[in-house]
Amino acid sequence: MNERTDAVGGEEPPRANAGAVLSYLLGGLAFWGLIGWGVDSALGFDSLFLPIGLLLGLVGGIYLIITQYVRS
Repeated sequence: MNERTDAVGGEEPPRANAGAVLSYLLGGLAFWGLIGWGVDSALGFDSLFLPIGLLLGLVGGIYLIITQYVRS
């Protein structure tokens, strides 16, 4: 059994699960990339909102990872 505990609260700090981290990144990219692609299709642009959506998804995924695993 792992006896490592946090010095302040007595609880074990959360560990980064590789599957969860990957799903945050890929999920953010897929969700916001599809939204950007849909806006491009609806408004008739070639490729304006798709890269913006992908960038937003990447930043959002990194933000979720930081709030879940680094700040806790």
